[in-house]
Amino acid sequence: MNRRSFALLASAALAVVALPSAPARAQNSDLYARMQRVNSDLQTYQADVTVAIKLNTFPYLSPTLNGKAYYKRPDKNAVQFETVPALAGQLKKVVGQLEPPSDWNTLYDVTPNGDDGKIATFKLVRKKNGRIDHVDVKVDDKTATVSEMTYVYKDGGSIRFTNTYDQIGGNFVLKSQTGKVDVPHYNADVSSTFANYKLNVPVDDKVFAES
Repeated sequence: MNRRSFALLASAALAVVALPSAPARAQNSDLYARMQRVNSDLQTYQADVTVAIKLNTFPYLSPTLNGKAYYKRPDKNAVQFETVPALAGQLKKVVGQLEPPSDWNTLYDVTPNGDDGKIATFKLVRKKNGRIDHVDVKVDDKTATVSEMTYVYKDGGSIRFTNTYDQIGGNFVLKSQTGKVDVPHYNADVSSTFANYKLNVPVDDKVFAES
């Protein structure tokens, strides 16, 4: 098991490579404006999370872990598992890690990369450099929510997450997230489910320091 591989997931640095055509740029501009309004009043949340992982490399484990997921605007995410084996410590950096689009301009350089009328794509580069080369993001045109993100690493490999959502109090919150981890020396399938959300509740910063 490669601890360094999961440590790399803590940073989200993203880069843009292609400019869209004029019509695609106009579509992306309208969508991006709508994306800014999604969850604009959501400051914090906590939720129960269950994570099932299947390791496709040694030691070929398939554990299921339970815990709590936390978020605090603009970019603080944390997962606290009920048990803390080495694997749980690594998974803390894997679950639900993309910041809301309303905060992208603060954290990233954002460039649209096309829109087929159903799905728009964006590439983002984090203003603070890290070990991830870029992240490709797919956004649902209808709901203006992030449906998929793929983290591409500078030293090879990628991690892809696909999201589904519930609506609670007018906010889109993660219902489930499936992931494929394919980085050097590490290959795994990850499936997470979220429930029992509490929105805009106090979340102590110590939660994030401990994660």
